[in-house]
Amino acid sequence: MNLTRVLSVALPEIPARVLGDKPPRFPPDVIWKEHIEEGERVVRVVVRGVDAMYRFPPANWELAQFFDGTRSYKEIAEDYSAKTNSLFSEDNAREFAQTVEEIGFWHRTVQEKNILLMQKDADKRRKTLKATKSRWGDLAEITFPAFNPDNYLTWLYNHTYWIYTWWFSALTVALFSVMIAITVTHWSEIGRDTLQFYNFTEKTWGDLAVFWVATLVAMCWHETAHGHATKHYGGKVPAMGFLLIYLAPAFYTDTTEGMVTGSRYQRFIIAMAGSWSELYLCAFATIVWWDTPPDTTVHNTAYIMMLVTGIAAALINLNPLIKLDGYYMMCEVLGLNDLKEDSTAYVSGWIKKHIWDLPVEVPYVPRRRRFGYVVYALLSGLYSYTVLYVIARFVGNVFRNFDPDWSFIPELLTAAFIFRSRIRLLVNFMKFVYLDKRDRLRSWAFFRHPVYLLAGLLVFACLPLWHENIEGRFVLEPRHRVFVRALAPGSVIRVYASEGTQVAAGAPLFQMNNLLLRSTQGKSAADYAVAGMQATSALLHYADYGSATQERERLAEQSRAANAHAATLDVASPISGTVLTPRVTDRLGSYVPEGTELAEVADLSTMQARMFVSEYDLHRLKLGAPARVMVEGSLHKWDTSVGAIAQHSSAVDPELSKTEKLKGLSVPNFYVVDMPLPNPEGTLRPGMVGTARIYGSRRSFIGFLWVSIRRGVARKLW
Repeated sequence: MNLTRVLSVALPEIPARVLGDKPPRFPPDVIWKEHIEEGERVVRVVVRGVDAMYRFPPANWELAQFFDGTRSYKEIAEDYSAKTNSLFSEDNAREFAQTVEEIGFWHRTVQEKNILLMQKDADKRRKTLKATKSRWGDLAEITFPAFNPDNYLTWLYNHTYWIYTWWFSALTVALFSVMIAITVTHWSEIGRDTLQFYNFTEKTWGDLAVFWVATLVAMCWHETAHGHATKHYGGKVPAMGFLLIYLAPAFYTDTTEGMVTGSRYQRFIIAMAGSWSELYLCAFATIVWWDTPPDTTVHNTAYIMMLVTGIAAALINLNPLIKLDGYYMMCEVLGLNDLKEDSTAYVSGWIKKHIWDLPVEVPYVPRRRRFGYVVYALLSGLYSYTVLYVIARFVGNVFRNFDPDWSFIPELLTAAFIFRSRIRLLVNFMKFVYLDKRDRLRSWAFFRHPVYLLAGLLVFACLPLWHENIEGRFVLEPRHRVFVRALAPGSVIRVYASEGTQVAAGAPLFQMNNLLLRSTQGKSAADYAVAGMQATSALLHYADYGSATQERERLAEQSRAANAHAATLDVASPISGTVLTPRVTDRLGSYVPEGTELAEVADLSTMQARMFVSEYDLHRLKLGAPARVMVEGSLHKWDTSVGAIAQHSSAVDPELSKTEKLKGLSVPNFYVVDMPLPNPEGTLRPGMVGTARIYGSRRSFIGFLWVSIRRGVARKLW
């Protein structure tokens, strides 16, 4: 054990001693290769044992190699000047050595490493004391000790090198095609279950454990693939480890050597390997799920692995707006480095300088890239903040399953914890803006004469700027829908439609069979035929023709009734629309009694939002009033109007209300308000919920205050 680690908690910090005027030494164990980045030559360098990758211009890289540990600064300057035929002084050599020292590139002896370790322990001790003072510590990133997987990956690659051959690539494409076909044909189940799986509104602690374990397996597989691809292109993988990011499991793999020695195509493959391997796992899991009996352990396990490694994981990993696989793949395709940082710095600097008029410098970006930088920075920032918001909502959904009334507390705490650095940056930015604009603000007449400020506020309060509106929750329902029922008992022998099928009015949905009904139909037809022959015979023989005719008419009516009754075995859709019932084909071969609901068919071209309005707001509601609705999970807003108002109160849909546990609070009566919504593209689906706002006349702040006081007083006096 190093002595400094034993004494780090007891001894005061000792400043590092200057070792002398000896020039630094070039690292002996270096891997490097020259690349073209953004049209310029750059040397990528990695030092084995150092978790970093360095970039040098070719001239600086050539100069760095003169630092062999034996030459003095003067000799380095003379030799470099002689080789390049340029004037290079001893001071320039010292300045270059100091610059490279700051990035930690030079080779260090054992004594220098011990001193550096003492400094590292001192910094660690300061961070520990700082974290101890914090009540919660730092949960943003908890890193566990890494291990060296290079020997394991070498063994694995020697047995699986064939996955990079052309025939295996063709087999992979075929496997992915099968996966896509199964996913498309079962999308009604997979799509719905994917949203429910990641929603976590109805999950137990056991479900959370299953999700955690499945995620760990998928990420371990993912990171192993990155290391495997690095081995394929000749690089070593010195470290692989586990960490928690906001308590969410994550793995990391050091693929620096592959990024240094590989070409642009090879670096692209290394970045893509993780997501590609997850698609392998998803494809195998999809086939196993499709081919195994339901409600078995293998079937359920494969389905969970599908959801973890399927569409949601692919969209996250392959999304170039966040620094994951998709981002690095895009950077290799475009030939850019640090796109996210550079674009964010450019947009931030431009806004500070040209919008806020602050004394800052805008980083230089070539004119042909500026528009792309702006678009990427805005989209990337919006996506990043959306991900952080989703994490906070995820925590709220987990706790909402156990206590819906108090789940907002951990949700708000999580949001505050995640966004604390952003909030701190915003506060510092506003301080900077205030300090820069303070003198200008103080020179305004409003601050010299408070009367002007009060008069301006009063005028502003009297302006009719705000709509009087009614806001509430709604649920979407089709305006026209029917429930198709079995009009006769029987066995379903054929199903013509499935969930999501578009059907026309009169189109067949089911074909049923009832032996008793079919035999009755056949017997009635036979009796009618016999009665017809008897009537003909009576007519020819002049023998009781009237009785025979009456019997024939009676049996004809009986045959028509039997045919009509048997015709109900062929179930058709009464309207044009979409079949909404899931797993309709499960009815095949089953016996259904009379009156059984077989399917629901709805016309989704026009939906209606059913909003529940309190009786206290009913006096402000008018037919035809403009309204706007927003469905949860969508940023689009639909304009509509009030189409109908119920004449009687009704109970609120349980999905839209919360049970009131305080006895002192009485729940008002609610009236249903229907608002039609055109749905030509079919984006709106039954059961979606959201928030609606019905607009009234515009009022000022004083007008709102006056109306509220007047109505409150009138209600109490009456």
